[in-house]
Amino acid sequence: MCDTCELGLTLLDWPDDEAARIAARMRGRLTDLDRLDTALLAEWSPVLGELETGHYRALLLDLPLERVAEPTRSWWYRRAAARSEADGDDGDRPEYDRPGDYWPGVAHFQLTAPVPGGRVPFTYGAFLPSQPPEALDPAAVARHATAVAAGERPAAVVLGWIDDRYVDALHEERWLVGAILDGHHRLAAYAAAGVPARVLLLARVGEGSGADGGLEGLAEVAAAYGCRE
Repeated sequence: MCDTCELGLTLLDWPDDEAARIAARMRGRLTDLDRLDTALLAEWSPVLGELETGHYRALLLDLPLERVAEPTRSWWYRRAAARSEADGDDGDRPEYDRPGDYWPGVAHFQLTAPVPGGRVPFTYGAFLPSQPPEALDPAAVARHATAVAAGERPAAVVLGWIDDRYVDALHEERWLVGAILDGHHRLAAYAAAGVPARVLLLARVGEGSGADGGLEGLAEVAAAYGCRE
């Protein structure tokens, strides 16, 4: 079982037994999540109340994700290589453009392709883990894979934001970036099965969080991947 919830609540000074009870209740609401409602947000209030003060949007998404463990497969490098090709570079890349130089330092989950239909030419997506990927329990991943194969859609919870960039004053790009709060095993199961992952995205909007394009970017993500069950 993923213990991210329990660890997070413990770090927020909840007693261990209370943290386990609250985490079980929170996770129970994610077992086969198909809609957002006030009851769900109430169950998650112990975590939501600790978020940085600001404005947030909650989105329920079905995201096509893949697990990436090699720098050359990560969008952080692939988008740099695509920029180089578009700029007409001859392939003699400088030393600082090695794939490893773009690597965020940890295996992660990313969208299998840029978000379609956006105003910005390329909108990439990447979710970084909050626990070591190598610590995932294969039995837990298999259990979630069985549930997914049976038609259930257990949800992961991600804290994210839209990040707009204008690289070298030439290339406009947009990122959906997130940190996984709960559901590492579920995301691994979805990625292995090739089934879009059900994700509860808690997205910060407003000043300092993609203020220029945050709402626009989230609307584009919702249009492409919003849960429609």
